[in-house]
Parts: sequence; structure tokens; C-alpha cells
Amino acid sequence: MIKKHLPGASKRAPLKIAVGFMAMGLSACAITPEPLTLEQQLAQASADRSRMFDNQEPVTQAIDLDQAMARAVKYNLQQRLALMERALEDNLLDQQSYDLLPKLAARAGWRGRDNQLASSSQSLRTGNQSLEPSTSQDRSLRSADLQLSWNVLDFGIGYFGAKAQANKVLAAEERRRRVIADIIQQVRSAYWEAATAQRLQPQVQRALADARRALGQARETERQRLLAPVEALRFQKGLLETVRQLETVDSELATAKARLAGLMNLPPATDFQLAVPSDSQLQAPNLAYPLADLEAMAMVRRPEVREESYQARNAVLETRAALLRLMPGASLFVGSNYDSNSYTANKKWADAGVQVSWNLMNVLAYPSVARTGEAREALADMRRQALRMAVLTQVNVAWQQYHQATRLFERSNELQRVQAGILGQTENAVRSDAQSVLEQVRTATETVLATRSRDRSFAQLQTAYGAIYQAAGLDPLPERLAGDSVAELARAIGRNSLALAQGQVQPPLMARYQVASQAYPGAPRIAAAQVDMWSSLGSLQSAELVEVRHAPARR
Repeated sequence: MIKKHLPGASKRAPLKIAVGFMAMGLSACAITPEPLTLEQQLAQASADRSRMFDNQEPVTQAIDLDQAMARAVKYNLQQRLALMERALEDNLLDQQSYDLLPKLAARAGWRGRDNQLASSSQSLRTGNQSLEPSTSQDRSLRSADLQLSWNVLDFGIGYFGAKAQANKVLAAEERRRRVIADIIQQVRSAYWEAATAQRLQPQVQRALADARRALGQARETERQRLLAPVEALRFQKGLLETVRQLETVDSELATAKARLAGLMNLPPATDFQLAVPSDSQLQAPNLAYPLADLEAMAMVRRPEVREESYQARNAVLETRAALLRLMPGASLFVGSNYDSNSYTANKKWADAGVQVSWNLMNVLAYPSVARTGEAREALADMRRQALRMAVLTQVNVAWQQYHQATRLFERSNELQRVQAGILGQTENAVRSDAQSVLEQVRTATETVLATRSRDRSFAQLQTAYGAIYQAAGLDPLPERLAGDSVAELARAIGRNSLALAQGQVQPPLMARYQVASQAYPGAPRIAAAQVDMWSSLGSLQSAELVEVRHAPARR
């Protein structure tokens, strides 16, 4: 008869402690929502407001267009957000690259039980116990192992995932380019609105003061009955309409600088002055590129098109990864192990091996996966083609708007010149008592409105001019910068703007040739070769390599 070993209470203590910890862990799962308090919201708002305007170069001089763009590029929060998204994608790429490495797993642990792990055997013939109960394992065990493993299938899937993440990094950079282009275009529009408004504001204030003074005189005339009541009221009505028009213009001028300050990320109520253009500087900008060249550049330079091309790459990679998951997987491993069991003859040992596994049901899923991959790639191609069509439409619309804005500016400029002459003649007539004060105020108001119309049409012309370059995908910033200060950014933007105005950016010959060959049926044809989608990871399905044999002369 074998005497059983009854463990004492002290030997059950580790198990009780483990159960206690489990109970505490389960009780910690009961979490209740905790809304932010008013104090926390105020502290967060104060901290965010401080960080929004930290480390900004102060405004020490009048801001011109290049400096306004430079401040927006450096300090605008939307641009900084896009830059952080690009940095996040870079970090994700680094993280994804580690999935290509073999797995090195280290484990260590302790395991105990409250009684002895024992077993006996029973005869299959007689049903009697053939061996007395025995054990080959300690009640308390410690184990550790270090294993290096590598799964070929996981490596392939991780490789395609890393390539897809690399394309996402490039797509994030294109989104950042798009954000910068949008900010630059908004700054261009807001700057010219604010600059012309600042130049016109003294005239508006002077005309508004004259109109209010004349309105006060008209009310005094009505009170003293120097004119017939109807004539006095009509006189006041004309003056009130004039004051209303001038006050509307004055309010528009006040909001223009506030909008520009927001784009430059200046704190509210910041007092700054703009470099005011003179009348001689209000000239229509010259467009250095024909429409065909702008279309050609838009097809390859627009950030939306490039981003969609990277998405199409990922569609191919997703198809390859899905097909790879259907293949058998092979795992190789090698490791070192330790077990504290006193009944074991070899407490330390090393092992190695290979294991192959394959879910044979995946064979049935192959047609569906293949069709899904083809549909995904076809969708990406169609999306890219639709986007290129939209890009070409935007270029043509911007082209038409630019020429329409040019005509409107020339007409507004001529009207302003004529109205200025009328004002001069009216002032001479008032001095000789040939015209009334009301006529002088009305003419001065019409001159202010004509000047405002001329300046607004010039701002719209500048906006249309920038919209052409934005539609063509021409970056307002060069690819490389010598520094990141506002002054250096402003100089770089100025040099880049001059290069665009002089037509120094060459359009792609391939795209220009395609446009020219479509416009002229007699032009030399293009030799194209089909590239198989499996030839390289970066290739797209049915991508064309185009060789230009005879490039036409630039028009």
C-alpha cells in the first residue's frame, strides 16, 4: 500500500496567490467612462493655444507675397499635419520592415500544482493495475527556451506588405504636396485681396467721412426747411445709399487681412502691414506655357495622379499577397531549451526542425481570389483614368478662367481710368459751384467702387494665374531648400515663381508627343511595348513603355 503525500497549507500558497491575482484582474475590467472636466478642457485649450503659435519668427517688416507664402508653408497647421502624417508613414515603413526578419522568441516561466502528478497503468487483458502509481515530474517547475524561427510564407506576405507601405509613404508625400499647393493658392488669393484692400482703405475712409459729413448737412438742411421736404429726403436717401456701399466695402477690407493672418498662422489681432502694390504693378501676369504643355505636365506632375498611381501599385501587391496566402507554408526553427524537472536526464538541450503545412481547401479559393485581384486592379486603372480625365478638365477650365479674368481686368482697369477722370472733372465743377456736393460725394463713391472692382478683378486674375500652375501640378517650392527660415523660404519661392514665369520648367516629352500626335494625325506614331505585371514589383499591369522616335518642335 502506497502512502499518499498530503501537502500542507503552506504548499498551496502559490496557487492561492495566483487565483487572487486573477480575481483582481477580472475586477479591473469594470471600467466606467470619465468625461473631461471643465478645468481639464480649459487647461488643454490654454496649452494648445500656446503651442499653436510657439517658435514663430516675429513680423518685423511689411509682408510681400513670397513671405506670406513662406510663413504659410512653415507655420500653417494643415501643412504641419500633412508633414506629421508623412512622418507616421515613414515610421510604419520601418516597423513593417522588421516583419521580414526571422522571429526570435525567448520564453521563461514557472508552474506549480498542489499535489503530485502521478500515474499508473492497467492491464488490457485482466483489467488489473499492473504498476504502482509513480511520478516523473516535480510539483514546481521552471522552464526557459530561446527559439529562432522563420516562416517562408510569412516572409513573402511581409515583403509585399513592406512594398505596399513604401508606396503609402510616397502617397503621403503626394498628399503633402497637394496640401501645400492648396495653401499656396489660398494665400495667393487672400494676399491680393488684403493687399489691394490695404491700398484702397485710405480712399474708402476719406470718401466715407465726406459722405457722413454731407449726410449730417442734409439732415440739418431738412431740419431748417431750406429745401422742400421731398427734395431733402431724396437727398438724404442718395447719401445713405452711398454710405451703405462704402461701409460694405470697408467691412470687406477688414476681413481680408484676418483671413490672410489665419493662413499664415499668425495670432488673432496681430498688427501687420502688407507690401502694397502701386498702380504700375497691377499688370496682367504673362503665362509662359501653351495649353498642350500644361496638359502634359498635369498628366505626370499632379499629386493626385501620382498618389493614385501608388494606390494602383498597391492593388497589384494586394493581389500577389492574396495569391501567396494560398501556397503551402514552410517553417524552419532552431532553439535552445531548459527544464528544471529533476526527473529529466538532460535538463538542457537544443533542437531544430522544419515543418510544412498547407490548407488544401485553399485550392478551391484560387479562382475567386484571382477574379478579385483582377477586379481590384481594373478598378485601380479605371480610377486613375477617371482622375486623369478630371485633371485635364481642370487644366482646361483654369486656362479659360485665366483668359476670362485677363479680359475682365483689362476692362475694369479701363473703367477705373475713365471714372478717375470723371472724378477730377466733378471736383473742378464743385469748386466752381457748377455741381452739388451730393454729386461730388456720389462721384467719389463711384470712383472708390470702380477702383475696388479693378483691384478685385486683379486679385481674381492672380488667383486664376496660380490655379493654372496648381492644375498643372507645378510645385510652388523647389525640390531642395538651403534652409527653413522664413527669409530662405521666401527667396526660394521667389526664384521658383520667376522660373515658372519664364517657362524654365520643361514639360515631359512623352506626354507632349502624345498630345501632339492626337492633335495631328500625320505625326509619327509611338512604339509601345507591354510590360508583364510580374516582371517587377514596381510595375503595373499592362503598363506602357513609350519610346519617342521623332519629337515634334515645341510650339
